[in-house]
Parts: sequence; structure tokens; C-alpha cells
Amino acid sequence: MNKDIDKTSNGERVLVQRFEYVNSIIERHQYTAIRQVNNEALLTNWEVGQYISLQLKSATWGNKVVSELADYLKKQDPKRRGFGKRHLYNMVKFYDLYASDDFATLANKIELPQIVQSGIAQMKTIPQRQEIVQLPIAQFESA
Repeated sequence: MNKDIDKTSNGERVLVQRFEYVNSIIERHQYTAIRQVNNEALLTNWEVGQYISLQLKSATWGNKVVSELADYLKKQDPKRRGFGKRHLYNMVKFYDLYASDDFATLANKIELPQIVQSGIAQMKTIPQRQEIVQLPIAQFESA
């Protein structure tokens, strides 16, 4: 009877290991998807911030135009979030901060190949691949 218990216990362990393997596949791809979404969000914020910043600096736009842009974007897609007036100005701040010569010099000096997020972001390590991935709840904040 002990052999039956051992077989069941061993069989259950094997089954659990197989389930864990499937779970690790799912988690790995979910983290990859999250990383890709975060990269696209980062690039979106960068490009929108760049465009608005250049418009503001060239005196083509003023504060009222940024408010009108926020209203326009809301009308185009009422379900879209994160593009209100305050968020648009945060994108400008993000662009202006990371487009500076000082940041570019620092990034080149320490060989950063791409834009990096500040240390206030919440991070999680994936044990299987030893990579760091930003959690979806992490957000940029102005200094």
C-alpha cells in the first residue's frame, strides 16, 4: 500500500512539475508582452512630448492649443486614457528632460542603448530568464 501512495505522490509531483512548466511559458510570454507594451507607451510619450515641446518652443502653440489638443484627442476616442492636458504636459517634461545634452552625454558615457526609466519605477525580476521587466502599474512621475 505504501508503494501506491509513493506512486501517487510521485505521479502528482510529476504532474505539478508539468503544470508549473506550462505556467512558466504563460508567464514568460505575458512578461514579454508587458515589456513590449511598455516600450510602445514610452515611445508614444516621447514622440508626443517631442512634437508638443517643439510646437511650444517655436511659439506656434500656446497653452490654449494644448488644451484644445487634449479635447480633440478625447473626442476622437472617448475611451482612450492618459492624454488629458496634464498628461500631455507631463509628456513634454519627459521629452525635455531626456532630450537634454547632459542626459545624452551620460547615456553615451555609461553606454545606455535606449531611453531608461528612473529608479522610481516598480520592477520585478523573472527568475526563468533573469530579466527585469516593468510592472504594468509603474508610471512616470515628474520630479
